[in-house]
Amino acid sequence: MKCTSFGPDGRWHTLPLTPHGRVGLAAAAKIAVALAVVATASCTTGERDVGTSAVYDSAGVTIIENPGLDRPLGIEVTPLADLIPPDSALTVVAQGVTVDEVTGRIFVADRPNDRVVVFEPSGMYVGTLGRSGDGPGEFRDPAAVSMDPSGSLVVWDNRRRILSRWSSGGDFLAEERPDLDYGGPGFAVGTDWLATVTVTAAGMAFERHLVIHREGDTTTLHEVTEEMAIMELAAGSIPAVRVFVPTVVWTNRGDSIFFLNGPEYRIDKSVDGALALSFRRSVDAIEVTQELAVRKIESGPGLYAAFMRQSGLEAEDIVTALGYEERIPPVMSVTAAPGGRFWVTRTLDGISPHAIDVFDPAGGYEGTFDAPGVPVAFVSDSTFLALRLEDFGETVLALHRFRRNEGSF
Repeated sequence: MKCTSFGPDGRWHTLPLTPHGRVGLAAAAKIAVALAVVATASCTTGERDVGTSAVYDSAGVTIIENPGLDRPLGIEVTPLADLIPPDSALTVVAQGVTVDEVTGRIFVADRPNDRVVVFEPSGMYVGTLGRSGDGPGEFRDPAAVSMDPSGSLVVWDNRRRILSRWSSGGDFLAEERPDLDYGGPGFAVGTDWLATVTVTAAGMAFERHLVIHREGDTTTLHEVTEEMAIMELAAGSIPAVRVFVPTVVWTNRGDSIFFLNGPEYRIDKSVDGALALSFRRSVDAIEVTQELAVRKIESGPGLYAAFMRQSGLEAEDIVTALGYEERIPPVMSVTAAPGGRFWVTRTLDGISPHAIDVFDPAGGYEGTFDAPGVPVAFVSDSTFLALRLEDFGETVLALHRFRRNEGSF
């Protein structure tokens, strides 16, 4: 038997015990209890090696450390098609894409145009769902999409504050008002639960909470704080978030919810509101410089670009006024992949995807391949959708085929 404790560096250490070990995860009761037990020293069955991974068990939580450098993974990616409707007007965000696992149909929320655009598994355009309006089957701000366990498409209309349900064939079914307000990014629907991100104001900051809600009960799984500063414009002063402000990165597979617990490379898994698994890689957080923060502002549209247009400020002025996060995660997204695996999109600069790490269902690292974009959904066992950023800040949703070379998995 060995006793281990959780150190302030985010890693597990063998005895002697240290006075450290508090996990910096604000969570509701179930997770708090689990983390409290893990953070204090506890007797376990000790470390065991699984391939190149080190696996620890404590208080029902499995911790998997994946040390070492990148291992090239034999995956060959071929671009197939960009998904573009006939009017060429489609604004895509990661949480606005989902796929019917049975038919392979692709649904894309187009917020500015109050519609959902539908494509065949081949990428061929099918049509649209909904229209602008305030009645059943109409949208004012379709912020995100998801599939429920019955195979229905669920659209979260942020402005109307409703969940709109559609058949995979495109028929409007019903709508309901959720008990939560949408803060984004994304949501997931289970048989008796709803998971999403909510936002609360806390002085000069916003707190984003990843929560799971069942009737009469809401559990916080994870939270991040978005610090703000005052931006001086010609028309007056307004608060704005710091550059590279952290956000919630998460996904789900069935009833299990996975989320980034950064800025280190650490993905935690929650089941029924309790921490059950944590897998990590020995990849350092990104140290942000002023130059990198300026490049972030210049990389695309958004709030900062609007400041520059309205006020005539340069990117350097905005960075000086708002400041920036000094350390950011090397992880951009986590995507549930075929075969129970996970694809974790990694970045070198916090702006563009660099590589994709593949993990087995238990959290063991299998290898890495070059990122063609940020994977957002899988259409089949051999095709996936990824977002890429064009030169002028436009995002394009593209269909790719991937092939595993023999022996790569």
